[in-house]
Amino acid sequence: MTAVKPVLDAYLELNFVLILSVVLWFAARFVLSRTSMRLSFSDQFRLLRALVLCLMLSPLLAFGAAHLFELLWPGQPMAIGDVAVAAYLRGEIALPATQFETLLNTRQRWVEAALDGRSVWAIAALAALALVSAMLVIRVIWAALQIRQTVLDSFLWKRSAKVDVRLSDHIKVPFAVRGLRRRHVILPSNLLNDRHELRFAIAHEFQHVRSGDVEWELVLEFLRPLFFWNPAYHILRYQFERLRELGCDQAIVARRRLDTVDYAKCLLDYCARTVSRERPQVLNVALVNGSKAKRVLRQRVIALADGPKGGHPLHAMVLSFSLIFAIVLAWGSASLRETDGWSQDRLMLSTVVNLERLERRNSGN
Repeated sequence: MTAVKPVLDAYLELNFVLILSVVLWFAARFVLSRTSMRLSFSDQFRLLRALVLCLMLSPLLAFGAAHLFELLWPGQPMAIGDVAVAAYLRGEIALPATQFETLLNTRQRWVEAALDGRSVWAIAALAALALVSAMLVIRVIWAALQIRQTVLDSFLWKRSAKVDVRLSDHIKVPFAVRGLRRRHVILPSNLLNDRHELRFAIAHEFQHVRSGDVEWELVLEFLRPLFFWNPAYHILRYQFERLRELGCDQAIVARRRLDTVDYAKCLLDYCARTVSRERPQVLNVALVNGSKAKRVLRQRVIALADGPKGGHPLHAMVLSFSLIFAIVLAWGSASLRETDGWSQDRLMLSTVVNLERLERRNSGN
């Protein structure tokens, strides 16, 4: 129990930080909707990737934030629990001491209930989480094997320094994927009959490869077994997939100077082909998401029509928001941590609680 408790504490803290990340993202979207970046989805996608990176690095950011806070304000509480205790002792929280202590130790009681084996409900919940996580891990492995087989069954058409372009008779929609050593762009063989569509398909998938979207998709898929039960994960993933495609479209038109109308027509043609589900489901980046093709296609056509027509360097606002994300998540993660040992404030709270209990006992007698 002693060895598992820090792991469970860290897992709970990461889930809370994940929720905080979603709140941050929607706040950023609200601000961006009133700026020139409201239709620049490639910049918004950069910003979302920066947020996800800060989320994954939040334990390290919290470690640095805690040490910096201690240097700047030595002896001052940073954890939310310690701040609440200090506020209670100053009389800013009007609750009985026993009730406040019960509320303060809620998380600790949950962790202990999950680990001591006496709560049937806690054991059942942990068993269910473990079972679903195992099933999702198996699903990821199975999907990886399917994609590997698709790559093996395809034919090498062209090869660059980092990417193999392959043709397959068994797929209807192009997609990009990576192996352990090389990246692959898999194209339907029938695209060779239409050079116009072939050009758009290659441009789209190579943009995904160039932007590192395949690796980001892998990261999000591997996080699913850990956070599948957290709605914040699914919200963040939906936003990620949406901006990935919108940003990719805008980047292609800006980079390759492709005609927007022709590109939109190409998307319509591919959308019609995604009715069939005979394609890999995860661990790849596809041109059109078949399960949500109608809504996604509408968003993408509007983004192409209304978005910026030319490329521009990394927006200063992206860097500013990224810095804000790092600071807020560092502070949030550090403030959620359980403090080690007993501070003077907590000893005083414990004394007040004991006096309150003694007073109640004496009153009862």
